Amino acid sequence: MKKNKLFILFLLLGFSFLASAQTETLKVMQYNLLNYGNNTGYCNTTNNNINDKNGYIRTILTAYYPDIFTVCEMGRNTSLPNDFVEKNLNINGVDYWMTKPGANSANSSLTNCVFYNSSKLTLVSHTMAQTYIRDVDVYSFKFKNDNTDRVILTCVVAHLKAGDGSDNETKRKTMAENIMRYINLNYRESNVLIMGDFNIYTSQEPAYQTFTSQTTYPYCYFIDPIYPYGVGAWNNNSQYANYHTQSTHRNKDNDCHSYGGMDDRFDFILMSENIYGGRDGIRYIGGTYKALGQDGRRFNQSINNPTNTVVSQDVANALFYNSDHLPVTMELAVNLNIGLNEHSDDVLNFDFFPNPASDNIYIRFYQENLEKANILLFNTLGQIVYSQDILINDCLTEHVINVSDLPKGLYFLNITNADGLTNTSKVIVE
Repeated sequence: MKKNKLFILFLLLGFSFLASAQTETLKVMQYNLLNYGNNTGYCNTTNNNINDKNGYIRTILTAYYPDIFTVCEMGRNTSLPNDFVEKNLNINGVDYWMTKPGANSANSSLTNCVFYNSSKLTLVSHTMAQTYIRDVDVYSFKFKNDNTDRVILTCVVAHLKAGDGSDNETKRKTMAENIMRYINLNYRESNVLIMGDFNIYTSQEPAYQTFTSQTTYPYCYFIDPIYPYGVGAWNNNSQYANYHTQSTHRNKDNDCHSYGGMDDRFDFILMSENIYGGRDGIRYIGGTYKALGQDGRRFNQSINNPTNTVVSQDVANALFYNSDHLPVTMELAVNLNIGLNEHSDDVLNFDFFPNPASDNIYIRFYQENLEKANILLFNTLGQIVYSQDILINDCLTEHVINVSDLPKGLYFLNITNADGLTNTSKVIVE
């Protein structure tokens, strides 16, 4: 029996190794920089000094170092993106970061921008999805190790109209509709992320519904990585404390930062159904979507007080001083080894969260065809602590594992379908 348990554990570790050998991980970050290099009068060189902000940004990047870094609220001065690279990214011997600023056809005082790791990525195009109120920039990348140039990732960077009330909701909806028409025309069934500061107060807002509607845009709709557990009326609602990204300040410390504490979810990275299903070389890695520094203990509080439990105090302070938003992050698995005539549906794709877990593990599947699957949860001794056969529908299917009675520690979640395709992931129970 002991040999069998050790063999099972070895097999699971082998699956994990094979998965890592066949793919590389791409780390993505989106951040509202709060008037970076833009002097508004209320945000000025005293309370939002760009040299101070550079120091905060360098500290924040010690906690999460992305391969693609998209930003909102960069000033319109065209020298700012290259200065940002030189002061914050191509430092300490690093020289591979490149940038592409937004076009700013809308003539806004604030622009979008992308920074990317040129040792992994090549920018192949930059266009605009729309120019109403602010430009929405569209950046497409190919991968350096992809000799066929087959796998393409497109990042749509949007800063939607701010403010509450029906008028601002309508303007956000108009921007979202413009974006989706553009994507539907140019990027149907493609690997697309849409990210930015959306200024959306609830999932019932028309702009959010426009992005995520399977009915209106069946070939290019977006999936929220934390659907359905972080989706709802998140404005000033403690139920969504784990997902709030704004504001990092509880009190009015100056006129630049919004205040009131963490009680809004404004910042997003949404993924196309193609990425969620992992059908064209890029797949979302379940459980990796985070608001950097958000530990769920921030409701109506500052990001650095009380003591933050997921980042260091230095990082928490940098997040506090740099912006009134938190960065949002996500990891993607990129498989460049699939043949031209192969389809990445030949892997079993699922998403699970939270990780670590204390009560329940929520597993979400996407499969195009109806099929059966077996779910196993092993401990480090190879002992099966949970086993269940389920039916995966041809839509989003969810399954819940209660782990509240399990001892704390490391486990392996193994899911196998009827064809023998398997996927194994590490899970921590705390």
